[in-house]
Amino acid sequence: MSLLSASSTSTTVFNQNTFLRHALSQGAKDLASVLLTEWPLWGALLCVVVGIGVLRLHRMRRLARSGIAQVDKMDGRTFEEFLVTVFRRLGYRAELTPYTGDFGADLVVTRGGVRKAVQAKRSSRAVGVKAVQEVATARRYYSCQEALVVTNRSFTTAAQRLARANDVRLWDRGELIEKLIASRRVDAVSGPGGATPAVLVGLPSRTQLPTMNQS
Repeated sequence: MSLLSASSTSTTVFNQNTFLRHALSQGAKDLASVLLTEWPLWGALLCVVVGIGVLRLHRMRRLARSGIAQVDKMDGRTFEEFLVTVFRRLGYRAELTPYTGDFGADLVVTRGGVRKAVQAKRSSRAVGVKAVQEVATARRYYSCQEALVVTNRSFTTAAQRLARANDVRLWDRGELIEKLIASRRVDAVSGPGGATPAVLVGLPSRTQLPTMNQS
């Protein structure tokens, strides 16, 4: 009886292995058939993904070449993306926050171990205290050591006073132009390849990330 039992067990194992090999072989054939049949769709999807990436890179490089006259014509989000290219060419790691619900910071920039919250104000008039208040709050929310407001215009006297009281840096039109000139010098040395697509920042984590020095 034991010999018959052993023989039956061996036959069962052999049949199971044969079935498994057959199933795997058939599955591989089916997968190959699907890939061969659907390759035009996969190719089209790949082309779309690559095309979006190329267009995005082209747009960021075009923004990087913008001067103050072009800045004055930008909308708010485009100005934020433009500042990403400026900060990156100046050696910062720059990230965009969500367009809505940003809690007072449009960018978070990092360099030299210091993290900074940035409020971007593309405006047609002097920027007031609200921008300073918002970025001062965002500094703690995004676990930043420093805060900055950047505008293509000027700041009201009240905004300047509040910024001094809260240790918030202000870049007005003149300062922004100086940074643009400095970033162009970087391009002249290293070539215009520094503008890369922006990274979107979600809600801040509880862990401390590397940060940046004040320029």
